[in-house]
Amino acid sequence: MRTWSDHPFPDDVPLSSVELAGENLGGGGQAHTVDRLADRPGWVAKLYKSPMAPAEAATLRRLVALPRSMTQADLGTLDRSAAWPVSRITDGDRTVGVVMAEAPSRFYVPFNLRGGRRSEPRELQLDHLVKDAAYLKAIGVHPPARQRRLEIACRFLELGAVLERHDVVYGDWSYRNALWDQDSDSVYLLDMDSCGIGTRSWIASPDWSDPAFPEGTPLTVPTDRYRMALLALRCITGARGEPLESLSRLERDWPASDTFPALLRQALDRGDLRNRPRTATLLKALRSPGGTGAQADVAPGSNVTGFRQVRHRPAAKTSGATTSGAKATGGTASGGTARTAEPHTRGPAPQPAATAAPGPGSHPSPAGNGKGAAQFIGCCVALALLALFVVLLVLWA
Repeated sequence: MRTWSDHPFPDDVPLSSVELAGENLGGGGQAHTVDRLADRPGWVAKLYKSPMAPAEAATLRRLVALPRSMTQADLGTLDRSAAWPVSRITDGDRTVGVVMAEAPSRFYVPFNLRGGRRSEPRELQLDHLVKDAAYLKAIGVHPPARQRRLEIACRFLELGAVLERHDVVYGDWSYRNALWDQDSDSVYLLDMDSCGIGTRSWIASPDWSDPAFPEGTPLTVPTDRYRMALLALRCITGARGEPLESLSRLERDWPASDTFPALLRQALDRGDLRNRPRTATLLKALRSPGGTGAQADVAPGSNVTGFRQVRHRPAAKTSGATTSGAKATGGTASGGTARTAEPHTRGPAPQPAATAAPGPGSHPSPAGNGKGAAQFIGCCVALALLALFVVLLVLWA
């Protein structure tokens, strides 16, 4: 199901017509309850603890209508990757809730519990992706290979680029709201109804705080650029904590000529916010093999695929050392931080075979051989005629 394009609702739905299934899926934050709609499978109603302020209600109205102005490519990304608000729930002139799609079942997995038991399917959050392989195996989740981590990072960046193109400020990038699928590169973002357009009120996001935006400061697109860069870094490395420490480890394993780590460093800089690269630029640098990271958009669904190879560090010269081309391990560094390993990814785009210039001792081409032979024969004939002429002159004398 497409999370916006397939919705059957008007822009505003009266609260009196909303039939809840009585299966509270959760609450917290601004939500009093989240419940499935009894008469519309696949759709949920989120009812707020208190009605929205008029300005917030007006922004939500704009968000509901925004996909109508998107390109098909941007809308496709939204349809598969976000719980976009499709209808406001109103009570008179007050906005008391919102309708949106339920997260697809592939983003829920049963976890291993003590005593050999299994839980009911639960959300597979970014929180689980930023854990080491041993933890994931223990709870019954397939640890993602490096290629999958890169692809998941690209999917989140793709969604972030769509939001940025439409001046949408999400702000709530966190371990909890971002979901991923252990069997594919699919991602899904929750709580889209609280987005702002151009700006949004400050929201606490522990371990994701942008140093350039102190507590209480309204958030803008540069904060989303910071948090998207941080999310991509954590998807790839599986490491929490201080971002620049994780980035330094990633830089040591990344080709020196590639721009992606440098762009990440720019995005995580607390200095001039205008220098933070666009999310689409990060996506281009990560996704394009040998890409330059130029300031250009990569449209979702475009035929840009593949990643460059991360270089291998030279193997230590010990008696039991492996060669420099041996497979690096994807284990966990001390302190529980996932080690940055090389991305075994889609190979770079095929390049035309280079034509080497003839070196010393090399043989000329067949065409060159034919031309040289003809010249040699011509010289021999000329010399023979000259010699015959000289002999005839001697005999005549």
